[in-house]
Amino acid sequence: MNRFFPAITGPGGNPGRRLLPVLSLGLLLGLLGGCQAPAALLWLASYLPLGSEPAAVVCPSPSSCFAVGQGGLFLTSQNGGQTWFPASSGLGAALANYNLTSAACLPTSQCTIVGNQGLILGSTNGGQSFSIQNVTTNGNLTFNEVVCQSSGSPSCAIVGDSNTLLLQSQSGAPWTPDLSVLQAALGPANFNQVVLEGATIWISASTTSGTGMNALLLSQNGGSTWSLVIVSQVLAPMGVSGVGCTGPTTCFVAGTGALLETVDGGATWSPTFFLGGTAGNSPLLTGVYVGPGNTVWAYGQNGALYEVTALSSGAVSGEVAVAQILPAAASSLNFTGVTCLTALSCLAPGNSLAISGGIFYSSPSGGG
Repeated sequence: MNRFFPAITGPGGNPGRRLLPVLSLGLLLGLLGGCQAPAALLWLASYLPLGSEPAAVVCPSPSSCFAVGQGGLFLTSQNGGQTWFPASSGLGAALANYNLTSAACLPTSQCTIVGNQGLILGSTNGGQSFSIQNVTTNGNLTFNEVVCQSSGSPSCAIVGDSNTLLLQSQSGAPWTPDLSVLQAALGPANFNQVVLEGATIWISASTTSGTGMNALLLSQNGGSTWSLVIVSQVLAPMGVSGVGCTGPTTCFVAGTGALLETVDGGATWSPTFFLGGTAGNSPLLTGVYVGPGNTVWAYGQNGALYEVTALSSGAVSGEVAVAQILPAAASSLNFTGVTCLTALSCLAPGNSLAISGGIFYSSPSGGG
């Protein structure tokens, strides 16, 4: 992808110092010579919880979705996430003892939900009912994300706290710990996000205290061996904790005040600039999602929700991360994921310790 501000390198090819500002609309229009700025999407609340907060949403089909969250929260929607209703997971009241953190589905109707206490739930009917596949004796182990790919091996991957990685070689196969990942010199860490691109696996991590790290884990052979990919501290002073990829070598990483892209497998990184949001404040990003058509989203704390959008105006081209149009109350929420049915139809769960969270769905704003 073309860059709006091309990478600057110092001696030895190391990236030079770069500011990552939150651009105002007026400044961007000035840079573009007065052409239209990219439009954001308008987001509306489709579910406001009375108790347990939502954490993840997945849609096995264009109309059927389910959401999971704290205290075993399990919701379903039959209209693409615009309305939600409590539903049974098939596991009864026992699920209330767990916080569910992430969910993923394959076109084969296999779905997986993960949570704290090492919980893994599996479904073979598109999420209509689940069975317990794993509960660890380590009550402190939390799985942070599960992802699956429709072709390639491994089929699915789970990452969690304490340098935990589980792989599933093919749909329905047992979950196997990948211990070779421990050979990479990352140190004690919590694995936050994982990307599967054929045999290529990317993992982002944070320290056990929650600070993003200036390195990613990369395997190009399905998890057999691992290497470290360094992210410049100049470009990401607080490290990065999220990763999403549009191909094996083209990825975005997100951290506090930083959204960076590589097109060469991590050899070099370029910043994506922020448009909108709270002027003067660095977005507290924690994750990246890649949706239909390789649309890229970044999300995080304090209402941070951005879509990476291409710009083109004569000699000016590149990408910026466009802040989304959210309800006022959402500015205090921590967004924990995005899932999209189409490029313009997306869902995002948000939660907070202080106020009620929710599930939000997008629609074109008509502006821009």
